[in-house]
Amino acid sequence: MRYGIISDIHGNLEALEVVLRKLDGCDRWICLGDIVGYGPNPNECCERVRALNALCVQGNHDLAALGQYDLSWFNDWAAAAILWTQKQLTAANRAFLQNVPAMQVINDENFPFTLVHGSPRDPTEEYISSAQEADAIFERLTTPLCLVGHTHVAECYVRAKDALTCERRGMNAGGLIPLKKHHHYIINCGSVGQPRDRNPQTSCGLLDTQARRVEIFRLDYPIEATQRKMRAAGLPDLLWQRLEWGM
Repeated sequence: MRYGIISDIHGNLEALEVVLRKLDGCDRWICLGDIVGYGPNPNECCERVRALNALCVQGNHDLAALGQYDLSWFNDWAAAAILWTQKQLTAANRAFLQNVPAMQVINDENFPFTLVHGSPRDPTEEYISSAQEADAIFERLTTPLCLVGHTHVAECYVRAKDALTCERRGMNAGGLIPLKKHHHYIINCGSVGQPRDRNPQTSCGLLDTQARRVEIFRLDYPIEATQRKMRAAGLPDLLWQRLEWGM
């Protein structure tokens, strides 16, 4: 089974369309949350993901757009974008985001895996951004692979059987991750719509459970088109400026 992996789209339609073309032909889609927030096309991005019939989990920005997340946890720019997004969302897209689960365990016959936005310990809030944090999560995993989003950083944590700690691998240029026997993995394929690993290219992944590998792709997309839409919508300057910085 070949699963296309997308995460943290954040209303960036131009980036999403590039990724969907790249992964066209996969058997199933995975979406790891934060479809909306920050970007200028929340409804269009929701509709694209709905049409994919993807295996989805909720992100914190998705919950915030539904009014179910405390905006005091967001900085002023993110909160302003959420308030704008709340006014834009259609009833159908609100219902879609409402009905997405916080976490899923997929019992693929070749290689079972867990899907979550943040972490299995705290599905929508916890960030996994260090080996120490990843080690605490490995103790809770019931599958050999966990796919996460939330940090907007493409990276991989690998822990061999009986190892005392895990190894972190940065993947900001993309690349192939073989899924070896007797190893456990936490993999973040990065953000479609707002990468923060100093690479402004859109990021996505492909999980092949039969071949036992994950490949992360970095792709160019028309950043300027997204920026123009954000400026026209009156979204905070920092949010469109950071797209070209990859931060």
